[in-house]
Order: sequence, then structure tokens, then C-alpha cells
Amino acid sequence: MKRININPEYLGDFLDNYLPGDNEFRANLALHNKTGKGNEFLGWVDLPDSISNDFIREIQDVASDFRKKLEAVVVVGIGGSYLGSKAIIEALKPDFDEIPGPEILFAGHHLSEAYHAELLSYLKNKEYGIVVISKSGTTTEPAIAFRMLKRFLEEKCNGKEVASRIIAITDQSKGALKTLADREGYRTFVIPDDVGGRYSVFSPVGLIPVAMAGFDIQALVEGAKVMAGASNEDQDICKNMAAIYAYL
Repeated sequence: MKRININPEYLGDFLDNYLPGDNEFRANLALHNKTGKGNEFLGWVDLPDSISNDFIREIQDVASDFRKKLEAVVVVGIGGSYLGSKAIIEALKPDFDEIPGPEILFAGHHLSEAYHAELLSYLKNKEYGIVVISKSGTTTEPAIAFRMLKRFLEEKCNGKEVASRIIAITDQSKGALKTLADREGYRTFVIPDDVGGRYSVFSPVGLIPVAMAGFDIQALVEGAKVMAGASNEDQDICKNMAAIYAYL
């Protein structure tokens, strides 16, 4: 991967006022040692390095199955549960050429009746599946959207076929969505307990929609590992790309 360098040489006095002192060095150390406030939600710090090739292949296999049989996939989620994958897909997709495979759509991020009515109308004659993302399964916007899309899918398919078209990304052991997924036989993936929504793009929350859109998640993860190495606790914070970018 080609490395990007930030050269602060000509920022002069402006940057001097913001160069890190003792507090910044201590904060950087606490972040990587996971000893500061909020340390129970710092799983994202080393998340890329925790992703195994077997796990990537598992996601790729599921995505391949959906891509072969479906024309559209609706990602149901709100906030960080959908924004990360949406940003990556929009950044990587060509502006005009179509990518082979299902169209990736989004729902459950607001309560607009008009939007969801148009979505159902658009899906009426399409073979579609659902990726529902919720830690609890009770957040209002995605819960309503999922219920509606699931019912619409049930009108098109039989019970067994419906279950094969739904993936639930949720808590490992508890919550309304986990309970429903176990009862209905949905394929499930886990949202890590120590990773918040806005940091979850390198968990199944982000990787599954990106893979279903047809992009190489193996390369994406490898790039993240390179960046993680360039901004780890051993890196001089004055040469840390992520820290410099934050200063700028």
C-alpha cells in the first residue's frame, strides 16, 4: 500500500501552539494501554489486528451467497451501524459504471414514511435480502424498518426462504434481536461488546455490507493493519499520522 505522508514543515508558529505536551503523551499511552476513562469501549484500537483470515473468508462466503441470488440487500441500522459501510461503499464505487451484484440500500436510520413507502415499492419486484444491525434490537428506527421489511419479505417467500435471506448482526448472547434470530434461524454475527457503533466498520457491522457490495475486504483490512502499525503506542506521537491529522 502506498504510504501518505503529512509534512508540517511550513505550518510554523501555528503548529507550534498545538504540538503535544505531557498531557498528550499521557493520553496517547492511556489510549493504547486502555487505562483511561471509557477504556471498556476501546476495542477498536486493535480491532484490525484481531481479524483473522478465517473470519474474513466466513464473511466473504456469506456475501458471495447473497450476491449470487439477490438483486438488492437492505442494510437496516442507525448511526454508526450503517454510516461506516455507506461511506466506504460510496467512496469505492464508480460514479457511473455499475458494479455486478446486488444493490446496497439502507433503511432504519430515520422514520420517514415517504422514504420507506418508496423503498417497499422499489423492492416489490426485486429479490432482496436484509442485513439488520442492532445491539439490542429495540432501537426504534431500525426496529420498525426491520419489522416492515421482514413482513414484506414474508409475503414474497416461504418461511425457510425468508430465514436464508436475513442476517442479524447483534449482541453475542442477549437482546430482542438475538432472541428473534435464534428462534427464526437467521445467520448471526456479533457486535463486539467493547466497540461502539461509530468505530465498528472493521467488525461485521461494516465488513458484511462492504463485502456484499463487491469490494475486497481482505485488502481493506490489510490496509487498516498497516495504518494501525503506523499509529501504535511505539510511534512517536509527533510522527503519528493519525495524531498529526487530528492536529491539522
